[in-house]
Amino acid sequence: MIKVMEKPIEFGTYIHGLRKEKKYSLKIVADKLGIDISLLSKIENGERQLQSHMLNGLSELFDLDYKEMQILLLNQKIENEYGDEPFINEALQMYLTKKNK
Repeated sequence: MIKVMEKPIEFGTYIHGLRKEKKYSLKIVADKLGIDISLLSKIENGERQLQSHMLNGLSELFDLDYKEMQILLLNQKIENEYGDEPFINEALQMYLTKKNK
């Protein structure tokens, strides 16, 4: 289970840690995600964002819950893109209200 911390860990750092823990090379993980090694390296170093379509391969490779990973990725994207906006709470509430109708 992935734990939510006060300051969420960047997904790239998280993937890097998982990869090192399992002793997987960049090539093994990149091949599973259908990307090249340089893109995976950039994701791990925080230079590029992980894309949602990569989550399935990651969840399979590291035996993680896909739903939890998607929620954390969306949380990180919202935080990175809109976290400093003064009206983010109201905007999210409006979105959820519309979405649930």
